[in-house]
Amino acid sequence: MSRVPQSRPAPHWRRIAALILGALLLVSACSGGGKKSGSGGSSGGSSSGSSAGGGTGGGTGGSSAPAAADPAQVTITPVDNAVGVDVTGNVTIAVGAEDKLGTVKVTNARNENVDGALDADGKTWKPKVPFTFGSKYTVTAIATNKEGKETTAKASFTTVTNDKKVTANFTPENGSTVGVGQPVSVTFTAPVKNRAEVEKALTVTASPAVEGSWHWFGNQRVDYRPKDYWATGTTVKVDLNLRGIDAGNGAKFEQFKSFEFKISSSKTVSVVDVDTKTMKVYKNDALVKTIPVTTGELPKYATWGGKMVVQEKYTKTRMNSQTVGYGAEYDIDDVPWAVRITTSGTFVHGNYWAAPSVFGSQNTSHGCVSMTPDNAKWFYDNAAMPGDVVEVKNAKERTVSADNGYGDWNLTWEAWVAGSAAKG
Repeated sequence: MSRVPQSRPAPHWRRIAALILGALLLVSACSGGGKKSGSGGSSGGSSSGSSAGGGTGGGTGGSSAPAAADPAQVTITPVDNAVGVDVTGNVTIAVGAEDKLGTVKVTNARNENVDGALDADGKTWKPKVPFTFGSKYTVTAIATNKEGKETTAKASFTTVTNDKKVTANFTPENGSTVGVGQPVSVTFTAPVKNRAEVEKALTVTASPAVEGSWHWFGNQRVDYRPKDYWATGTTVKVDLNLRGIDAGNGAKFEQFKSFEFKISSSKTVSVVDVDTKTMKVYKNDALVKTIPVTTGELPKYATWGGKMVVQEKYTKTRMNSQTVGYGAEYDIDDVPWAVRITTSGTFVHGNYWAAPSVFGSQNTSHGCVSMTPDNAKWFYDNAAMPGDVVEVKNAKERTVSADNGYGDWNLTWEAWVAGSAAKG
């Protein structure tokens, strides 16, 4: 009987090799499948998976949220708690490159809003009126970042104090009506060194418009007049934008104000003729009255010549010769209907102590222009508004100085403009 041969088990090393080969095939199949699933991408990595962080996360690559934007950056100048800030300074607000400045509010120590606005650059806030001296202000600025989220910044500062103060006094009065010859006259309580800078801060706006100029008389008075008399009915606004300006030697102005006045509807010019001893009163260039007068006795008391302007008037006043350097020649305490036309003491007034025959025939006064009380009252009522003009012709005395009252009109236009500090 023959034997059927029995199969033998494979050697041990052949089983090991087969296991290794199967493992390799399995690894190769998994690697291929992993490469296809990686095409979904990830935040911050490339599709090849070569970026930092592996890039092989499969479905987890796009699920993380983006980082939040930084808050808006806001920097205010002057800085918080700054002291000694210039009253003419501005507030500046700097924001980050990707930030946007929104509202800006400035309040004073009483928590009142200060009127002002951002400049065209969108970063500079300018007050409409300069800050006041020695005052505290608070700035509140709001900015947004690129996501629209707001950041609010605050800063407080205090302006410089004013140890030396210069004040400007002005004529005519606010709201007044004056004659066609009235200049704008501004006088200062201390000498002004920086005259050009001060003059540039004084503006005159007339309607209808005029050609006009400022003229300095020394360093404490500056007047403004048109080239010719004001047109009747003109309205005039004067701005004294002086606050913060250094007048010189550290003395600064505090005023920032405006005033307005109106020119009369009637052009009133009274012409005194020393030779004929008459005063002719013109309204809108038409003669309305001729008055007999007496002027200064010659040669000692000759009346000033030229154009003068009514400054003020009194129904009754005292006139004493000692006040004008004439010793004890007269002292009359009830001079009627007295109208001042020079600072040095020239008046147009009533005269009750002279014989009526004097008027129109003799010059007997100490330099004033006088007439009967009845005529003086008519002049007082009809031709003596502040700013009305009195012109003396054929005078035997020199022309009155331009700064003696409002003798401004005695200068030629060229000489007038030459007295401007800003135009010179």
